[in-house]
Amino acid sequence: MSLGTRPETIDRITNPFIQSLIRFPELAAVFTWLAVVALFVALNPGTMTQPGIWGTVFRQTALIGPVAILVALLMIGGDFDMTVGANYAFSAMFFIEVINFGIDPIVGMLLTILLGSFIGFSNGVLVTFTGIHSFIITLGGWFTIRGLLLLLFDSGGLRLESDPGVLQIFSYNLGYNFELMIVWLFLVLIGAWYLVHRTSFGNHLYAVGSDRDTARARGIKVTRTRIIAFTLTGAAAAFAALMHVARFGSARPVLQTELPLIAIAAAVLGGCALFGGRGSPLAGFLGALTFGTFMAGLTVAGATTAWFEFFVGIVLVGAVVFNQYINTIREENR
Repeated sequence: MSLGTRPETIDRITNPFIQSLIRFPELAAVFTWLAVVALFVALNPGTMTQPGIWGTVFRQTALIGPVAILVALLMIGGDFDMTVGANYAFSAMFFIEVINFGIDPIVGMLLTILLGSFIGFSNGVLVTFTGIHSFIITLGGWFTIRGLLLLLFDSGGLRLESDPGVLQIFSYNLGYNFELMIVWLFLVLIGAWYLVHRTSFGNHLYAVGSDRDTARARGIKVTRTRIIAFTLTGAAAAFAALMHVARFGSARPVLQTELPLIAIAAAVLGGCALFGGRGSPLAGFLGALTFGTFMAGLTVAGATTAWFEFFVGIVLVGAVVFNQYINTIREENR
């Protein structure tokens, strides 16, 4: 049950569908995903029923899923991170540079995770100590990192000069286009779920997202909780960047420009509240799965990727309106 929803509140709502959505807001993402699957099965029944296409779906999901899952966690605490796309690109470019320079790949991976974590940590420190809304601070960070990448590389891409065998831990083909990165995606989901639902940090995160003043009065270290959430989100962006390099062997400064909005849309689609206090890592995963399915379906249909951006926009607006509708019903029945 979503935090803050009292059992008697749900009992006063007679519509079983609305009751289910209040209890399990992730159902909205499940229904949207089923609708997307039905659409592409109708358009390409022969292709969408083959195992290989589902390997592609989950591979697409794995490249954005870790970020969406941790952005959902961050949103539970009432914050946003608009730097995740720039962090993703920066981390991918950094990893390729250090590998081409001759640094051991395992060391390079650790340094990349540290870089992404530091970007997230810096966001958390700036947000908490300036008191400025996280959207503004991290949007400024997005421009800063993106501008730095363009200054350093002038829109040019980088490619691995060799193929480090260690990257097989992400790109090893399990058959039918399923790769090991899919296993890592689920490990991230399980880890985030455990952190949010089985540790004191998770309880603190919900409390901070619901009411920071009340959380502080209860003795919760609000600043520390928020900084940890930002750091984990930065680490997730760097981790996803490693999987991208393992998959494609290259990166560009403008890589994943739309990732922040995709991650936020994925989390909101799964029931995360825009202003904190409600949601789960599962929300980010289900939203990412929906977008991964749509992108794979577009590829099969031979349609332009512009439709993907159109879909993200529609889903984001629709999910916000729908969540607001559910919240209004919840409040009216308290």
